[in-house]
Amino acid sequence: MMSQIHNILFLHQSADLYGSDKVLLAIVSRLKGSRFHPIVVVPVDGPLVGELRRAGVECHVVPLTRLSRGIMSARGLLGIPGEMAHSFREIDTLLQGRPVSLLHSNTLAILTGALWARQRRVPHVWHVHEIIVHPRFVKIIYGYLLKWFADRIVCISQATQANLVEDQPSLQSRCRLVWNGLCRSGKTNLAAISAYRKSLQVERNEVLLALVGRINRWKGQLLLVEAAGLLWQRGVRDFRIAIVGSVVPGQEHFLHSLERAIAVSPAAARISVQSFTSEVWAVWDSCDIAVIPSTEPEPFGMVALEAMSAGKPVVAADHGGLTEIVVPGQTGWLVPPCDASALADALQQAITDPALRQRMGQAGLARYLAEFTLGRQMHDLVAVYDELVH
Repeated sequence: MMSQIHNILFLHQSADLYGSDKVLLAIVSRLKGSRFHPIVVVPVDGPLVGELRRAGVECHVVPLTRLSRGIMSARGLLGIPGEMAHSFREIDTLLQGRPVSLLHSNTLAILTGALWARQRRVPHVWHVHEIIVHPRFVKIIYGYLLKWFADRIVCISQATQANLVEDQPSLQSRCRLVWNGLCRSGKTNLAAISAYRKSLQVERNEVLLALVGRINRWKGQLLLVEAAGLLWQRGVRDFRIAIVGSVVPGQEHFLHSLERAIAVSPAAARISVQSFTSEVWAVWDSCDIAVIPSTEPEPFGMVALEAMSAGKPVVAADHGGLTEIVVPGQTGWLVPPCDASALADALQQAITDPALRQRMGQAGLARYLAEFTLGRQMHDLVAVYDELVH
């Protein structure tokens, strides 16, 4: 007897290809053709939409209400009812009467899903990819929204879950820990690796460090530049750094600050800044060390998984979800957050000991295969769906 097909409506806040975007893409691509049929709704067009459609996933662009600084103004709050009503009509229209068994809100920023699911009496899974520390009132608001509107809360790390239940202990029973997973297929060919390293002017005896992620206030790009300067002053100079990522439109000042910091660094000639690339595997396969010096806790750290799947050791900040991924002394280094000197110490050890880099890279690859595959994530996530769908 054929299993019943359940439609799952996924609402997501953006159409980029960073952490939570990649997680969504992987989940719905794997669900396609199973007993759970994904229908994805995003508020804007962008690279994610193209990737979803290439994967054969049903995807629609519909205005959605997202929590942002703008919405917290008096004008923004007054506009919520009308915006919500418009979103509801658009969603109902695209569904064309199809029943929805479950609504999956991907990230806390999406508000439309909570109210649509409640009004339509559809079970609601809220997938939390954030650790909110400040503003304090925003953290409190989200705690109550989850308490009122989430049937299950999928947390991507123990750190994420702890952040939620700190203020709302009653959420504990609804939380499910589902580590993000990754599906790595194929490798970058040697010619492409050679071309990438050549584009950065990496010499044969030099070590390439890569920091991949949005250029913003807390990803640690400025801290890495400071650590590079310290390495240079210590006489450690056989390295190159690739900082790969773009800014959110309207936040170009973060890029300008980074460029100014690089310009005055003694290691300036060894540091390159590249815009976001969809060919991220060329970066990971070409580099020797991954650096994730986030100055605030990462909810998880997908870039750490990507680097580990490429067999690269990881130097990361010792807080947030990264502490659940990187095993210090085995797969990489965990360094005190916001400590440029400690970061430089770890990088110096990694740069000057190729045998250690090799051992840690292989250990990281083994850990990824054992704990962080997409298959393992999907097993755990489908178990959450089965709790709510009958």
